[in-house]
Amino acid sequence: MEPDGRVLSLFPLNTVLFPHMELPLQVFEERYQQMIAACLEGDRTFGVVLIKSGMEVGGPAEPHEVGTTAVITDVRPLADGRMALAVTGQQRFQILEIIQERPYLVARVALLKEEGDPASLASVVGTVRELAHTCRQKALALNGEWVRRVRLPHEPDALSFLVAQRLPVALPVKQRLLAAPTVAERLTQEIPLLEQERERLERLILTRQWVRNDALN
Repeated sequence: MEPDGRVLSLFPLNTVLFPHMELPLQVFEERYQQMIAACLEGDRTFGVVLIKSGMEVGGPAEPHEVGTTAVITDVRPLADGRMALAVTGQQRFQILEIIQERPYLVARVALLKEEGDPASLASVVGTVRELAHTCRQKALALNGEWVRRVRLPHEPDALSFLVAQRLPVALPVKQRLLAAPTVAERLTQEIPLLEQERERLERLILTRQWVRNDALN
C-alpha cells in the first residue's frame, strides 16, 4: 500500500471493476456528469467502487473500501446531457477517508500494489490457467463452438483479474477477489470457484445431450 494517499472522485456502482478490464458506462445523473467533466479536464481518472449499501441512482451510497481506478478511454455525448463512456480499470486502491460527499463522493485513497513473486506462483498459476481454459472450452461447446487454445494472460496478476471478471459469481464474491491482499491469495480463492464452474458447465452439457437424445428417440 502506498502511504502518501491520493485524492480520487468515486463512482459507486452495482458492479466490480478489475484492473485491465473494460467497462461501458452511461452517465445520466447531473452529479456524475459534473464529476466526469472534471475528470476530463484532469487526468481522465476516477475510482469505481462496489456499493455496500444505498442506491446507485438518486440517493447516497456507501462504497466498499477497495475499488479500482478507471481511466476514460472514450466519451460520446448523448441526448439530454447524458454521456456514454468507455473506461479501463488500472490499479486497485483502498479508501482511507471520505473527504467530500456532495455532489459526489471524493476520497483520499492508497493505491495497492500487486504482491507476489511470479516464480513462487508457478504452481497455482498453472492450476488456474488449466481450469480457466477448460471452463472456456466447455462454455464454447454449449454454443456449438470449439477452439484448440484459449488465450490467457501470462502475468499472474492479469490472469487473476481476468478470471475474476469472467467468473459468473455474486458481486460479494467478486469484491472479495478484488480485495484479496496478494495475487497468490486471489488465485487460490479462484481455484474452487473455477472447479464449481467446470462442474456446472459439464452438467449443462450432459443435460443438453440427454435432451437431444430424447428428441431423436
